[in-house]
Amino acid sequence: MSLNILVVGNGAREQAIKNACEKSPLCKSVKLISENTCQDILTSCPKPDLVIFGSEQPICDGFVDQFEHAGIKCIGVNKNFSRLESSKLFAKKFIVNNGIKCAKLLPIESNDFPQVLKFDGLCKGKGVKVLYNNDEKNAFARKFTGMRYFIEEYLDGEEISVMSYMYNGRLINFRPARDFKRLSAAKDAPNTGGMGAYSPVELTQEQQKKLDIYLKLLEKALLNAGADFNGFIYSGLIWTRNDWYVLEYNVRLGDPECQAILTNLKNDFLDILLNGTAPEYRDGVGGCLTIASEGYPDEPVKGDEITLPDEPDIDVYFAGIRVNDGKLYSNGGRVLSICTNAENPFPALKNYAEKIQMQHKYYRKDIDI
Repeated sequence: MSLNILVVGNGAREQAIKNACEKSPLCKSVKLISENTCQDILTSCPKPDLVIFGSEQPICDGFVDQFEHAGIKCIGVNKNFSRLESSKLFAKKFIVNNGIKCAKLLPIESNDFPQVLKFDGLCKGKGVKVLYNNDEKNAFARKFTGMRYFIEEYLDGEEISVMSYMYNGRLINFRPARDFKRLSAAKDAPNTGGMGAYSPVELTQEQQKKLDIYLKLLEKALLNAGADFNGFIYSGLIWTRNDWYVLEYNVRLGDPECQAILTNLKNDFLDILLNGTAPEYRDGVGGCLTIASEGYPDEPVKGDEITLPDEPDIDVYFAGIRVNDGKLYSNGGRVLSICTNAENPFPALKNYAEKIQMQHKYYRKDIDI
């Protein structure tokens, strides 16, 4: 088998997926395509042998269903189950109906702070906020005018991200990752798409046992609901009240958790996707650090020329980048993902980050294992 592969999306996560596919003997060629060119694939000739969906929007738009109807093999969640991400109310009902632990719903008018407001829709990682008073609540509720939202109790504890791959009716689970969502270490710092991540996360024996129980419950819930896709489910979990509680579901690999996991992965990623092989891992920890532009997430500075140092042990994936005459320029909020595998990857990543020449670069210097 030697496949011509397309990866949908053009961020750092998709670059990491492309890089992992290129290492596989099962891959003949692989290239990235942007979300807005999905429709063109349906009329292209020849058609790709495999399409791997990286970003959520085309999944939620139903392109997995359309491609498979056209005879194109896909790695991605179908439109029905994409509602686990596109509708937080759908996800809440799925969680509750299957006996999975989660935060309690609160009345909209609740003054029990802190509390969590969640918008019911795709908000590119910005539709959830911890609120500490009514002024914050009213301001955030106006942010996405016309969208439904609900209020949950605030849960406090250690968070992990667990990436699972639904393959022929069973879940293949990757080792947990931990990401850093806030722009800084401050509790009131805004949420971002992710400022860094590492995998694996050390768990206690009890935490691992209860994680295994949760993942079996998730697999059973998906099968009982008729899940019939080969694609990724992301569980955002928090350890509280002596158990794992679900904070959210996504229907794709997390960014930057994907980069951290693939950096730590030892065996053939494409073989896992196509044949259901169990993941194997390298010694050490896979780490990812996000290089953002000052002003992110609201008004990032764009147009900085970027010069990257040559470090063979550091993998660099482009996100918000524009290339002009062979030179790199910042062109978005999250600009680069830099990754390595080590006993503790972050000292090397921060050292590399310091050497990057980019006038308005920003990264979290506090991130560590």
